[in-house]
Amino acid sequence: MVVQLDSRHSPPGGSDDGASRRCARLENVSSDATAHSPRGRANRSRIIAAAIGEFAANPDASMDDVARAAGVVRRTVYGHFPNRDSLVEGIAAEATAAIDNALLTEEEPDRPELASAVFALRMWPIGDRFRILLSFARRELGEDRIRDLLAPIRNRTVDTVRRGQSTGVFSGYLDAELLVRMDEAMSLALLDEANRGNITDQGETLSVSSLVLTGITPDRAADITREARAWLDAHG
Repeated sequence: MVVQLDSRHSPPGGSDDGASRRCARLENVSSDATAHSPRGRANRSRIIAAAIGEFAANPDASMDDVARAAGVVRRTVYGHFPNRDSLVEGIAAEATAAIDNALLTEEEPDRPELASAVFALRMWPIGDRFRILLSFARRELGEDRIRDLLAPIRNRTVDTVRRGQSTGVFSGYLDAELLVRMDEAMSLALLDEANRGNITDQGETLSVSSLVLTGITPDRAADITREARAWLDAHG
Protein backbone atom coordinates (compact mmCIF):
# COMPACT_ATOMS: atom_id res chain seq x y z
CA MET A 1 0.00 0.00 0.00
CA VAL A 2 1.32 3.44 -0.91
CA VAL A 3 1.34 5.90 1.97
CA GLN A 4 0.48 9.42 0.88
CA LEU A 5 2.01 12.35 2.73
CA ASP A 6 1.12 16.00 2.30
CA SER A 7 1.91 19.31 3.93
CA ARG A 8 -1.05 19.09 6.30
CA HIS A 9 0.65 16.18 8.05
CA SER A 10 4.20 17.49 7.90
CA PRO A 11 5.95 17.82 11.25
CA PRO A 12 6.39 21.31 12.66
CA GLY A 13 9.06 23.14 10.73
CA GLY A 14 8.89 20.55 7.91
CA SER A 15 8.66 21.61 4.28
CA ASP A 16 6.50 20.47 1.42
CA ASP A 17 9.68 19.33 -0.36
CA GLY A 18 10.63 17.17 2.60
CA ALA A 19 7.22 15.55 2.62
CA SER A 20 7.43 14.92 -1.11
CA ARG A 21 10.81 13.25 -0.75
CA ARG A 22 9.52 11.05 2.07
CA CYS A 23 6.48 10.17 -0.02
CA ALA A 24 8.65 9.25 -3.01
CA ARG A 25 10.82 7.00 -0.85
CA LEU A 26 7.76 5.22 0.53
CA GLU A 27 6.29 4.82 -2.96
CA ASN A 28 9.54 3.28 -4.22
CA VAL A 29 9.60 0.85 -1.30
CA SER A 30 6.00 -0.06 -2.07
CA SER A 31 6.81 -0.64 -5.75
CA ASP A 32 9.79 -2.83 -4.86
CA ALA A 33 7.76 -4.80 -2.32
CA THR A 34 4.95 -5.58 -4.75
CA ALA A 35 6.98 -6.12 -7.93
CA HIS A 36 6.81 -9.91 -7.50
CA SER A 37 3.25 -10.09 -6.21
CA PRO A 38 0.50 -11.39 -8.52
CA ARG A 39 -0.54 -7.81 -9.19
CA GLY A 40 3.08 -6.81 -9.81
CA ARG A 41 3.57 -9.66 -12.28
CA ALA A 42 0.35 -8.73 -14.04
CA ASN A 43 1.49 -5.12 -14.29
CA ARG A 44 4.85 -6.21 -15.66
CA SER A 45 3.20 -8.31 -18.37
CA ARG A 46 0.88 -5.43 -19.21
CA ILE A 47 3.80 -3.01 -19.46
CA ILE A 48 5.74 -5.33 -21.77
CA ALA A 49 2.70 -5.88 -23.99
CA ALA A 50 2.13 -2.13 -24.16
CA ALA A 51 5.82 -1.49 -24.90
CA ILE A 52 5.77 -3.97 -27.78
CA GLY A 53 2.82 -2.16 -29.32
CA GLU A 54 4.21 1.32 -28.72
CA PHE A 55 7.71 0.56 -29.98
CA ALA A 56 6.30 -1.20 -33.05
CA ALA A 57 4.31 1.92 -33.91
CA ASN A 58 7.01 4.39 -32.89
CA PRO A 59 10.58 3.29 -32.11
CA ASP A 60 11.09 6.59 -30.28
CA ALA A 61 8.16 6.06 -27.92
CA SER A 62 8.92 7.26 -24.40
CA MET A 63 8.41 5.58 -21.05
CA ASP A 64 5.46 7.95 -20.57
CA ASP A 65 3.93 6.64 -23.80
CA VAL A 66 4.33 3.07 -22.55
CA ALA A 67 2.77 3.93 -19.19
CA ARG A 68 -0.26 5.49 -20.86
CA ALA A 69 -0.69 2.53 -23.20
CA ALA A 70 -0.43 0.10 -20.27
CA GLY A 71 -2.94 2.07 -18.23
CA VAL A 72 -0.56 2.54 -15.31
CA VAL A 73 1.22 5.52 -13.80
CA ARG A 74 4.80 6.22 -14.81
CA ARG A 75 6.02 5.26 -11.33
CA THR A 76 4.74 1.71 -11.89
CA VAL A 77 6.73 1.39 -15.12
CA TYR A 78 9.91 2.60 -13.43
CA GLY A 79 9.27 0.22 -10.53
CA HIS A 80 9.74 -2.68 -12.94
CA PHE A 81 12.09 -1.12 -15.50
CA PRO A 82 14.37 1.69 -14.24
CA ASN A 83 15.12 2.92 -17.76
CA ARG A 84 14.41 2.33 -21.43
CA ASP A 85 17.34 -0.08 -21.84
CA SER A 86 16.02 -2.32 -19.09
CA LEU A 87 12.56 -2.27 -20.68
CA VAL A 88 13.98 -3.37 -24.04
CA GLU A 89 15.96 -6.09 -22.28
CA GLY A 90 12.75 -7.10 -20.50
CA ILE A 91 11.08 -7.63 -23.88
CA ALA A 92 14.04 -9.76 -24.99
CA ALA A 93 13.86 -11.79 -21.77
CA GLU A 94 10.16 -12.37 -22.34
CA ALA A 95 10.92 -13.60 -25.86
CA THR A 96 13.61 -15.93 -24.51
CA ALA A 97 11.17 -17.39 -21.98
CA ALA A 98 8.54 -17.94 -24.68
CA ILE A 99 11.07 -19.71 -26.91
CA ASP A 100 12.40 -21.86 -24.07
CA ASN A 101 8.88 -22.85 -23.06
CA ALA A 102 8.01 -23.85 -26.62
CA LEU A 103 11.20 -25.90 -26.96
CA LEU A 104 10.97 -27.68 -23.62
CA THR A 105 7.32 -28.53 -23.21
CA GLU A 106 6.01 -29.52 -26.63
CA GLU A 107 6.42 -32.81 -28.49
CA GLU A 108 7.20 -32.98 -32.17
CA PRO A 109 6.64 -35.51 -34.97
CA ASP A 110 9.26 -38.13 -35.74
CA ARG A 111 9.46 -37.36 -39.46
CA PRO A 112 12.00 -34.54 -39.92
CA GLU A 113 10.09 -32.78 -42.70
CA LEU A 114 6.89 -32.73 -40.63
CA ALA A 115 8.85 -31.73 -37.52
CA SER A 116 10.35 -28.81 -39.45
CA ALA A 117 6.91 -27.60 -40.56
CA VAL A 118 5.40 -27.98 -37.09
CA PHE A 119 8.31 -26.10 -35.56
CA ALA A 120 7.93 -23.23 -38.03
CA LEU A 121 4.20 -22.96 -37.30
CA ARG A 122 4.87 -22.98 -33.55
CA MET A 123 7.60 -20.39 -33.69
CA TRP A 124 5.81 -17.95 -35.98
CA PRO A 125 3.44 -16.53 -33.32
CA ILE A 126 6.41 -15.97 -30.99
CA GLY A 127 8.43 -14.29 -33.72
CA ASP A 128 5.39 -12.30 -34.80
CA ARG A 129 4.81 -11.01 -31.28
CA PHE A 130 8.42 -10.04 -30.69
CA ARG A 131 9.28 -8.89 -34.21
CA ILE A 132 10.10 -5.40 -32.93
CA LEU A 133 13.32 -6.96 -31.66
CA LEU A 134 14.36 -7.20 -35.30
CA SER A 135 14.18 -3.47 -35.85
CA PHE A 136 14.80 -0.87 -33.17
CA ALA A 137 15.65 -3.34 -30.39
CA ARG A 138 18.28 -4.99 -32.56
CA ARG A 139 20.13 -1.70 -32.67
CA GLU A 140 19.76 -1.20 -28.93
CA LEU A 141 20.53 -4.75 -27.84
CA GLY A 142 23.19 -5.50 -30.46
CA GLU A 143 23.64 -8.38 -32.87
CA ASP A 144 25.24 -10.64 -30.26
CA ARG A 145 22.17 -10.46 -28.01
CA ILE A 146 19.87 -11.27 -30.92
CA ARG A 147 22.08 -14.23 -31.90
CA ASP A 148 21.95 -15.50 -28.32
CA LEU A 149 18.19 -15.10 -28.34
CA LEU A 150 17.87 -17.20 -31.50
CA ALA A 151 20.45 -19.84 -30.50
CA PRO A 152 17.96 -22.38 -29.04
CA ILE A 153 15.87 -22.20 -32.22
CA ARG A 154 19.00 -22.56 -34.35
CA ASN A 155 20.23 -25.60 -32.43
CA ARG A 156 16.89 -27.40 -32.70
CA THR A 157 16.63 -26.64 -36.41
CA VAL A 158 20.17 -27.85 -37.13
CA ASP A 159 19.35 -31.17 -35.46
CA THR A 160 16.18 -31.54 -37.53
CA VAL A 161 17.92 -30.70 -40.81
CA ARG A 162 20.71 -33.16 -40.07
CA ARG A 163 18.17 -35.90 -39.40
CA GLY A 164 16.44 -35.09 -42.67
CA GLN A 165 19.70 -35.10 -44.61
CA SER A 166 20.81 -38.41 -43.10
CA THR A 167 17.57 -40.08 -44.23
CA GLY A 168 17.54 -38.42 -47.66
CA VAL A 169 14.38 -36.40 -46.99
CA PHE A 170 16.33 -33.14 -47.16
CA SER A 171 18.95 -32.33 -49.77
CA GLY A 172 22.59 -32.40 -48.79
CA TYR A 173 23.62 -29.70 -51.24
CA LEU A 174 24.71 -27.52 -48.30
CA ASP A 175 25.89 -28.21 -44.77
CA ALA A 176 23.05 -28.24 -42.22
CA GLU A 177 24.44 -25.31 -40.24
CA LEU A 178 24.73 -23.16 -43.36
CA LEU A 179 21.20 -24.07 -44.42
CA VAL A 180 19.91 -23.09 -41.02
CA ARG A 181 21.78 -19.78 -41.14
CA MET A 182 20.14 -19.09 -44.47
CA ASP A 183 16.77 -20.14 -43.07
CA GLU A 184 17.29 -17.82 -40.11
CA ALA A 185 18.00 -14.86 -42.37
CA MET A 186 14.95 -15.71 -44.47
CA SER A 187 12.78 -15.99 -41.35
CA LEU A 188 13.86 -12.55 -40.19
CA ALA A 189 13.07 -11.16 -43.64
CA LEU A 190 9.61 -12.76 -43.56
CA LEU A 191 8.93 -11.32 -40.10
CA ASP A 192 10.01 -7.93 -41.38
CA GLU A 193 7.50 -8.29 -44.21
CA ALA A 194 4.85 -9.25 -41.67
CA ASN A 195 5.74 -6.09 -39.78
CA ARG A 196 4.94 -4.18 -42.98
CA GLY A 197 1.64 -6.01 -43.37
CA ASN A 198 2.71 -7.99 -46.44
CA ILE A 199 2.39 -11.40 -44.75
CA THR A 200 -0.76 -12.13 -42.77
CA ASP A 201 -0.86 -15.93 -42.45
CA GLN A 202 -0.11 -17.94 -39.32
CA GLY A 203 3.32 -19.20 -40.29
CA GLU A 204 2.47 -21.14 -43.43
CA THR A 205 4.72 -18.95 -45.58
CA LEU A 206 7.63 -19.57 -43.23
CA SER A 207 7.01 -23.32 -43.16
CA VAL A 208 6.82 -23.69 -46.95
CA SER A 209 9.86 -21.47 -47.51
CA SER A 210 11.94 -23.35 -44.95
CA LEU A 211 11.09 -26.70 -46.50
CA VAL A 212 11.87 -25.47 -50.02
CA LEU A 213 15.26 -24.31 -48.75
CA THR A 214 16.01 -27.90 -47.71
CA GLY A 215 15.31 -29.15 -51.24
CA ILE A 216 11.61 -30.07 -51.05
CA THR A 217 9.44 -28.91 -53.94
CA PRO A 218 7.01 -26.04 -53.27
CA ASP A 219 3.92 -28.20 -53.88
CA ARG A 220 5.18 -30.93 -51.55
CA ALA A 221 6.17 -28.29 -48.98
CA ALA A 222 2.63 -26.89 -49.05
CA ASP A 223 1.20 -30.40 -48.50
CA ILE A 224 3.54 -30.99 -45.56
CA THR A 225 2.58 -27.62 -44.08
CA ARG A 226 -1.12 -28.52 -44.24
CA GLU A 227 -0.32 -31.83 -42.59
CA ALA A 228 1.64 -29.96 -39.91
CA ARG A 229 -1.33 -27.70 -39.20
CA ALA A 230 -3.57 -30.75 -38.80
CA TRP A 231 -0.97 -32.35 -36.52
CA LEU A 232 -0.92 -29.24 -34.34
CA ASP A 233 -4.70 -29.17 -34.19
CA ALA A 234 -4.60 -32.74 -32.90
CA HIS A 235 -1.60 -32.46 -30.56
CA GLY A 236 -1.44 -28.78 -29.62
